[in-house]
This record gives sequence, C-alpha cells and structure tokens, in this order.
Amino acid sequence: MIIRIKQVDVFTTTPFGGNPAAVVTHAEGLGREEMQKIAREMNLSETTFVTSSDRADYRIRYFTPRSELDLAGHPTIGTVHVLLEEGWFAGRGSRFRVTQETNAGILPVEVDTTGPVPLITMTLARPQLEPLDLPVDEVVQMLGTKPAALLPGVPVARVYTGIWWMIVALRDLAALSSLEPDMLRIAAASRQLGVIGVTVFCPGAEHSDCSVRVRSFAPGEGVPEDPVCGSGNGCVGAYLFLTGNTHLAGGHAYVAEQGIEVGRPGRVHVQLSRDENGDLVRIGGHAVTVMDGQLFF
Repeated sequence: MIIRIKQVDVFTTTPFGGNPAAVVTHAEGLGREEMQKIAREMNLSETTFVTSSDRADYRIRYFTPRSELDLAGHPTIGTVHVLLEEGWFAGRGSRFRVTQETNAGILPVEVDTTGPVPLITMTLARPQLEPLDLPVDEVVQMLGTKPAALLPGVPVARVYTGIWWMIVALRDLAALSSLEPDMLRIAAASRQLGVIGVTVFCPGAEHSDCSVRVRSFAPGEGVPEDPVCGSGNGCVGAYLFLTGNTHLAGGHAYVAEQGIEVGRPGRVHVQLSRDENGDLVRIGGHAVTVMDGQLFF
C-alpha cells in the first residue's frame, strides 16, 4: 500500500520551529493497527488520519507513537493547514468555519486567510478541573526543581479540554527554564492520575507579544517534552479561567510561548470565553509544510 503523508510544523511560520505533526488526509482503508504503526514510524508527538464523516466536514483521529488520543491541539491546526493546501475548503471565502468529528465530539475550527499566513483556531472540549492533593515534595521531585519554584497560592490540578493534563504553576521564567524533569516519575504519576502528562507554566515571557511561557512533558506517551503543545496550552487557559487567575496571563485572550528550551520556539493564541452552555477554550496558530511524500508498506 502507498499513502501520501505530509509533515507540518505548527504554531510557527518558520520551518523547523514549533511542533511537527504528520498528516494523512486520505486514510480510508487504514485500520487502527495500521494507523498506530504509521505513527510509530513517524515518531512525532502525533500523527493524524483524516477520513470522511456523515456528522461533520471530516473525521480526524490522533495517534502518538504509543496510543490513540481523543483530541490534540497542534495536529488539528496542522491538519487543517494541509486540508487548506489540498483545496478541501475551496470556495468558502476568506473567513469560515469547519467542523471535525473527533473521539471527543464534534468540534468547530475557524479559519482566517486574510493575513499573509492562515490563522487556524480550534475550539476544545468543554473544560473540567479537579484539584490534586499532591505533596509538594512529590511535585518538585517530578519536575526536578525546588519548592520555592512553585507559584504560591496556585494549586496543582488535573484539567481537561479533550484530554487530561496535570497543570503546575511556576514562579517565573528562571524556575521554568531550569527544570530537570524526572521522566520516570512523570510517566508513573501520569498513569496513576489518569493524565497524559504534566504541563507547567509561568507568568511572563521572553517575547514582548507573549505573556505566558509553557512546557509540556508526556513521557508515558513516548513524548518526553512536547515542543509546543496545543492541548497543554488549552488546559493552562482552562486552569486560569476556572480558578479565576486570568490576570496571570493578562486577561481572557493572550499569546503563550513554548518550545524555547528545546530549540523549537512557537506561539499559541489562547481565547477564553463563556456562552449559554458554559466555558469555552480556543487555541489558534499558524503552520508551515516542511515535507510531502509517500509511505510504502
């Protein structure tokens, strides 16, 4: 079998920045086992597979090198970028909305092509938050830091916007950048807590257009550090919103920076709002295609 596969860098407009994802846009005929093998072969944070849907514009499935996820952020942005390139949405104008069927439900994606590079914004699943009663020593041992690095008065929590992340707030950029995470501890805690991994954040950023710095660790999924994580950023936004701490990010709409520590800088646009059905978290960004080829198997 031969399939066409693209690789895109997401949350950046510069090749080799942001977070890479692989995208298969015509995945009909591939079973779950074949999708998992392809994701393992690509060995990226996620590989996506697009098929037709009778409930939405398309169906999308997400695979890490080890398992299938219900939802993921940066590969959604990357997938819509590729679908735009391939003309799936021709004739819809410069600003439009598409719907995608995921294991987390039917979710909208907004596309704005009025700028030099399309801005793609996805709505995540309705956020949930559960406090975690973890000893401080356990948290700092996982992250390879000291108790003084934690942001006072901002407790650790388990947060969901399609998948669950453990969210930890740190005091400043120095504390975040100097982490020496214990991957075995994080993987074990993730299994115990039912989360995909740990995302940490701090108020403040290196770049003037950003207000938050983020790092995400998911070693249990074969991803020691995800360069720029959409779902992790979505859970940080949900955490700030649900705990009344949006002032740490400068408000309900902000830009987060991530990937600097691993040499793949990127930016995530986060929007927090509320409608008649509850809280909403949106994340957005740009993408660039860096590889287009065929996979033989």
